[in-house]
Amino acid sequence: MTSTCSIRSRVLQALRQAFIRAETEVAIDEHGYLQSYKDNLLPLVVPQDFEGDLRAGDGNELETKFRAVHSSSALAVNCFSPFRRQPNNLRIPGVRNSFEEVCFERKCPTGLRGGRAPNLDVLVAGPVGVLGIESKLSEYLTPHRAKFSPAYEEQIRDHRREEGYFDEMLRLLKEPDRYRWLDVAQLIKHAFGLAHTYGDQKVTLLYLYWEPSNPESDSVFAEHRAEVSMFQACVAKSTPDFLAMSYPDLWQAWHDTSTDWISRHVANLRDRYEVVL
Repeated sequence: MTSTCSIRSRVLQALRQAFIRAETEVAIDEHGYLQSYKDNLLPLVVPQDFEGDLRAGDGNELETKFRAVHSSSALAVNCFSPFRRQPNNLRIPGVRNSFEEVCFERKCPTGLRGGRAPNLDVLVAGPVGVLGIESKLSEYLTPHRAKFSPAYEEQIRDHRREEGYFDEMLRLLKEPDRYRWLDVAQLIKHAFGLAHTYGDQKVTLLYLYWEPSNPESDSVFAEHRAEVSMFQACVAKSTPDFLAMSYPDLWQAWHDTSTDWISRHVANLRDRYEVVL
């Protein structure tokens, strides 16, 4: 059986060492946290392109989690923030769209009474649709158990009740341990939020996850991918469309078809985040 403590510790240590190699002058503590969130930014990333969005979100992310070199929020910002001022350059494999807006920590209300609206890590929009992105770095290396408030089953009475996401939620209410690594409950809640908030547009939910350069080093990565495929099959032909890919696969696609500045950006991303376990 995979030791979750062991694999996550190895990942965090590898990311910390990669940061130290790239940023030798920046202080980092033994837990992988930096003194300022600005220390966690890549060369083409500037605070004014994302700071307002994160400060408007839930919690105090910039002064807490974002300072970690293993922060999935920082990974999303480092990856997508340079496209804020030139969204027409952004390409996502499998999504036929030209984008006009990139934002972070976007609230997408589910329409339920009470509770907080889910926050998507990234939301990009264009003339023919909306793409919500849920970013994961090391979070999926800790086992998950699906949980839903009774309000989801009781209050969702519109078209979403006929979608695969709702069916999978009902399944998870009976089998909360159906998925071990994939946080399916979070994805379903994001799907409900996207479908409610942007119901008059084409909507897509993208699950974007980090992997090391050698995912074969531990079975957890293959098990996680298998769960992603299982969930994708369960919600096929549902609204929103569900896509999944790894960050390394996205960066390779950008590298293969990119402009000069995107090539530099991909190189920076790989220097920071591509590690061997």
